[in-house]
Amino acid sequence: MPRITAALLLLLTLTPTFAATPLQRLQQMVDYIAVDYPGAVRDGQVVNDTEYEEMQDFAGTIAELVEKLPHSNGLDTIRQQVGHLGTLIDDKADGRAIQEVTNALRQQLISHYRMPVTPARRPDIDTARQLFADQCSSCHGLEGRGDGPLARSLEPAPTDFTDPDRYRQRTLYGLYSTISLGVGGTAMKPFTELTDDQRWSLAFLVGSLATDKALRARGQSLWAEDTALRERWTLQRLTTRTPAEIEAEDGADGAAVMAWLRHDPSPVFEGKSTASALGFAREKLRASLEAYAAGDPREAHRLAVTAYLEGFELVEGNLDAVDRELRLAIEGDMTAFRQAIAKRQPAEALSALQQRIDAQLDQAEQLLSSTRLSPMTAFASALVILLREGLEAILVIAALAAFLIKTDRRDGLRYLGLGITAALVLGGLTWWASSLIDISGAGRELTEGLAALFAALMLFYVGFWMHSKTSAAQWQGFIQGSIQKALSSGALWGLSSLAFIAVYREIFESVLFYQALWLQTGEQGQGMILAGLGVALAALLVLGWLILRYSTRLPLRQFFAVTALFMFVLAVVFAGKGVAALQEAGKLPVNLIHFPRIDLLGIYPNLESLGLQLGMILLAVFLLWRSRSSGPHQNAG
Repeated sequence: MPRITAALLLLLTLTPTFAATPLQRLQQMVDYIAVDYPGAVRDGQVVNDTEYEEMQDFAGTIAELVEKLPHSNGLDTIRQQVGHLGTLIDDKADGRAIQEVTNALRQQLISHYRMPVTPARRPDIDTARQLFADQCSSCHGLEGRGDGPLARSLEPAPTDFTDPDRYRQRTLYGLYSTISLGVGGTAMKPFTELTDDQRWSLAFLVGSLATDKALRARGQSLWAEDTALRERWTLQRLTTRTPAEIEAEDGADGAAVMAWLRHDPSPVFEGKSTASALGFAREKLRASLEAYAAGDPREAHRLAVTAYLEGFELVEGNLDAVDRELRLAIEGDMTAFRQAIAKRQPAEALSALQQRIDAQLDQAEQLLSSTRLSPMTAFASALVILLREGLEAILVIAALAAFLIKTDRRDGLRYLGLGITAALVLGGLTWWASSLIDISGAGRELTEGLAALFAALMLFYVGFWMHSKTSAAQWQGFIQGSIQKALSSGALWGLSSLAFIAVYREIFESVLFYQALWLQTGEQGQGMILAGLGVALAALLVLGWLILRYSTRLPLRQFFAVTALFMFVLAVVFAGKGVAALQEAGKLPVNLIHFPRIDLLGIYPNLESLGLQLGMILLAVFLLWRSRSSGPHQNAG
């Protein structure tokens, strides 16, 4: 397919909007040569002058991009392969020789730089068909034959995805890169408005359009019958190898299996979540270091935040169940990496941190490298996640319910129930939506952080209001004014809102943890996840019942005093967690200090969260002192 060299050079200088690193652009150029070279040279003769000139330009551009890669022990080998590729093109070598070199170079780049080359979730082919009809059919046609209504007006013509020769030379990762980055000089724009999941789903769809039902059915039968053949497949092999490579390795049977797996990748998708997420974290940290060295600290900080939120955080729940100390070490060093960027420390300091994190991620991947978590680990992970995330919510709900029961406002329990029900329904919708769309890590942390701070404000207010009723004058006025009047419908709706925020925040935070856990286990392990959920839920309900039973036995004034203190403590906890979430989203600075970290209490070793919590404690002390000092005057009146 013809290309315009100047336009492709423009592609290679795309702005960070497209998130294209030199490594990604290099990989895309290698794929271009592998697919397009046979259209330029045949039997040692140039058959298309324009194509051949562009192949030479591509080889030169690849050599330039290699020099922008981070220095490492394998870089010399990559340079040699690139030099050999340029020589073969100059000598008008046979297409098979070019493909051998480009295939080897592609695998060397992927393995040496540990590029994230697999989707984070199983591609949704049904969704991809609708996307293709909406976004692609005007050029490529409804069946992907390159015969859409606009095709005749386009130069070069749109790709025919049903062409068997092009199919044999394209990798799924190459298709994904083209969808993500676009193709300069053509109508193929970068589809950055689509989520990563949607782009991968489209890659799998168009990568299977050249196959037929009979070939796929044969591949499915071979998968079921041939254990040795089945054991050769991994998700990375599926996304980074061409059908021609697979046929050379496994014969026609392997090609048939690949045709089926491109159409339905489910059998090789289990257990990929850990490697994919950690690989993504490595790649983004490396890109962050590159951006920082190039003098763009803002982009470096954005990439560092993305490395944590869209990479490591997705598996930290699983790692926490296996090695909590390693999880804390990685999380701490990734925070320190972002802090080093913010403080404009030397690039050498960031490089040392990045290498240390890289080694820690290797260790984490080894711990979680089995294709499935053991059933007991799955059980423990599910139990810990719900207990950890649900504890705060059940404490708030139990305290509010006890308050309503103790003040003879059982009718207000329905408001509490409405808030809880709304949170559960929206939580279920969030789980469903997260399987269809990509909820960004920054958006997730921003939602959690703002919800936690709002809950902290509400709890602080409710706590002080309760404490104010413990003074003699206020207490008498509260009783004489009747609890019915004091707890108006507006106040009850406020309690309902607080219940909603407390419950939904924890559900929202848990959704992606459980999704990652579910993907990493087999059928037996998934049953243990449900068992862990059940045990944790039972434990939380028992805890709530105990709070209700014993707190309502207190005399009313003492109950108000104890509950007020409890609300103050929870407000401080939520404030710390809210600040931490906004810091992880990159919305607040982080200044680390030496201080104990207690996740359960929302205590984190940085000035921002500790400063807010200390300010809340001092404000509470001042309000308590003011309340007590004004008591005698109220009593005298």
